[in-house]
Amino acid sequence: MPTKLTHHTLLNSAGVKAWHADGPTGGRCLWEYHDVWRWDTVQDKAVVLRENYFKVDPETGRKVDWGLDFYLPLIKKWSERVRKASSADKLVFIEPIPNEFCPSTWTKDKVPPNLVFAPHWYDLNALFAKAFGNFTVNVQGISRGMFPLKAFYWGHKGARDNFSLQIRNIVEKGYLALGENPVLIGECGIPMDMNKGDAFRTGNFEPQMRMMDAMITALDRSLVGFTLWNYNPDNDDFKGDDWNGENFSWFSRSRASPSLSSFPSSPSSLTQDSPALDQTSPALDEGGRILPSLVRPYPAKTAGIPLRFEYEMNDGSFSYEWADPVSDAASSSSIVPQTSTPSVSNPPLTLTRPLRSRETEIFLPSLLTRGRKVLVEGLDEERGDRWVYDERRQTLFVVTGTVGGEGEKGGRRQTHRIRVSLEPPLNRAFVVNDFWSDFGAY
Repeated sequence: MPTKLTHHTLLNSAGVKAWHADGPTGGRCLWEYHDVWRWDTVQDKAVVLRENYFKVDPETGRKVDWGLDFYLPLIKKWSERVRKASSADKLVFIEPIPNEFCPSTWTKDKVPPNLVFAPHWYDLNALFAKAFGNFTVNVQGISRGMFPLKAFYWGHKGARDNFSLQIRNIVEKGYLALGENPVLIGECGIPMDMNKGDAFRTGNFEPQMRMMDAMITALDRSLVGFTLWNYNPDNDDFKGDDWNGENFSWFSRSRASPSLSSFPSSPSSLTQDSPALDQTSPALDEGGRILPSLVRPYPAKTAGIPLRFEYEMNDGSFSYEWADPVSDAASSSSIVPQTSTPSVSNPPLTLTRPLRSRETEIFLPSLLTRGRKVLVEGLDEERGDRWVYDERRQTLFVVTGTVGGEGEKGGRRQTHRIRVSLEPPLNRAFVVNDFWSDFGAY
């Protein structure tokens, strides 16, 4: 199984109290004060007296819903206080327990307005073991009773599929409970000190690169934005992030030291026109580790509704598909099929307002394109589709032509599919293996 009890550790061996003697509990633990537990002087250990204290209301006996009874009321009070000090339309980012689904009870009428659902996600097996290889486990599935053999994945393709399933489940559970509501993975990342810190000694960060690629590929497939944990300008290989024993930063001073001399010695001497600040300057990448898996293209602005995006870091190619929105009249007719349960791959196609532009902008970093030719396939020039790549702005601009009504072509939705590649392609960073490529018969 992914997790198990391995040992016990005594914390606070000095017996320092967190409760002041002149406080409301008289120096006793708050839960001891409420008779949840007491110290057994005979056995010299704590004994639980009210096992169901946190499950049921101690006064009424009603079963407690932690989210509805405690967490959401706290969020509502907090958001009201923040909005009083700022503005009434301030966005509120909230998350459930990390890696857990959005509770079905968190419906639109019970959560604060202008809510952004921001769950956290980590590969718990790799996080706890600080290890990553060819074998990955769907901890999310196992924790919910999945048959273990269905939760085991092999190879890099397996890791991509495993992470994709877990993240898609979290995103779609959010949509299922909250409806068409913004969803953002509020925190995700990988431990750089995995595999006993072997990369710090050898300089081989391939396991970290593979894990980061598997995670971001999963995020791309779920069409969800994310906050990557983390960037720490003080990180180094030895002390890590200098917090909680973590080493997650994709930047490390240990990797930057040899090249810091390329920057001016005084920050005041940096100007807007300094070569070191140019967006195409290689100096900006110094100190970054596993950049090939981290610096990737993504759709920044889409003139329509995103449907699918996938990037292959081993050659620099990616594919993107998006749809023109349909009109209210078309969406209610039998011509345009609708689904009663929208999903990441089959979203609602009706927008509340018409498109104001037909230009889609895709971030395409110069780290990938420098010295290479950008190739774009799938556009229809006769329809008026066109594209241009601006390396200095690191942006691929795609403008699609119009056909008939908004989003309609022959009674069906109008979709756009492009495949972007580089010539020559990027050098392969690793083999995308799976069970059959490693163990199958040839």
